[in-house]
Amino acid sequence: MTRQWDMWIDDEGLYNHPVNPAATALARRFGFTHQPYHGPVLLTGGPDTEGNTLPLLRQQLIGLLLTLEDL
Repeated sequence: MTRQWDMWIDDEGLYNHPVNPAATALARRFGFTHQPYHGPVLLTGGPDTEGNTLPLLRQQLIGLLLTLEDL
């Protein structure tokens, strides 16, 4: 989604889960408006310079929670 956050979704969520309103709103906030997102999601830190997934740091988590609260 951003350089700070990645959102991982179930590739088959569309077929197996209802729309996830929070995940859809969060994605739309960052310009991903082409579809609703279904099912559970996993939010992580963005990638490092080699493309490896990083964990969320405390400040990233706080920023994410504030963003979700503002939706």
